[in-house]
Formats: sequence, C-alpha cells, structure tokens
Amino acid sequence: MSLRKAFVALALSAAVLGGTTGCSFSSEIETMRPYTPSDGFQADYTESDLKVRNVLYVTIGDQSTLVGSIINAGVNPASVSIRYVDGVTGQVTEKDIATIAAGTKFDIGFNGAPNFDVTLPGVAGGLTEIQFLLDGAEIKDADGNVQRLTIPVVDGTLAEYRALLEQPAE
Repeated sequence: MSLRKAFVALALSAAVLGGTTGCSFSSEIETMRPYTPSDGFQADYTESDLKVRNVLYVTIGDQSTLVGSIINAGVNPASVSIRYVDGVTGQVTEKDIATIAAGTKFDIGFNGAPNFDVTLPGVAGGLTEIQFLLDGAEIKDADGNVQRLTIPVVDGTLAEYRALLEQPAE
C-alpha cells in the first residue's frame, strides 16, 4: 500500500470518527441535566420541608381530580391545604388536604388514595394555577415570595388518565 493511500484512509477514518462523535465535544450532555420524569409538576419548598411531586389536574366534562404526592421531609406533622380559583364560581377557595406525618409521603388520587375533588379553571392541554398552604399559611421562599404552582391540565379521555378519574372520591 502506498503512503498516499494510507494517508487517505487515515484521513477518512478521522473524518468519520470526528463526524460521529464531534457533537459531544461542543455541547452539554443532556443526560446530566435534572428534569421531572413525569407529566406533572414538582416543587421543593425548602423553607418548610415540603415537597410536591407529579401534581397535575385531570379533567373530562364535569369529572375532574387533582393528582400528585406531597412529602413532609420535616420532623413535625404538616397540615396541608390548597388554595385555588374555583373553575365554576370564580371564587378563591381553600380546602384541607391532610395532616401529613413527619417523614412520610401522602398520595392524592392514585396508589389507592381517593380522588381530591376540585374544580379548577383550564382546559386539557393547558395550565392552571394552585397554591399549597402549610398550617393555613402561605408557603414563601427565602425572599418572602408566595409560592404558587402552575400545573398541567390533562385530558381524562386518554387511557393513561381515565383510570385516575375512576378512583373513589374522598
């Protein structure tokens, strides 16, 4: 094999190798970025030791439910409620969810837990806003800002969400 052919083969090999792996040299690796692997929203209320996971609102016609989990990472029980704008009356409404023991998780509307019957504004495919309260008070961040959640509204006609509407009500 001549030196010219060897050089062409080496250059071609380097071009193929560089072309197929070059993207990892210049961009951030996406698998290292934290994300929410669910359809719902999650938040950590670091000032109050509460965490919410996979919170979403399932609706179809006049049937609807709030779904998610609340984790009390603190050392004391936490009385949690929700504040929202009623989708029918337009009135700001508060409703107790539960008193959650320290170091435990409380499920809403799945894992055998009853549905949490609320009527929120919004249509499937959109977003709606809720606010969790701790011991009747607004949850705030370190800067004193009130923490509100914008959660997805999902379509209860889809098979993966339909079963959530069929849970017994609270």
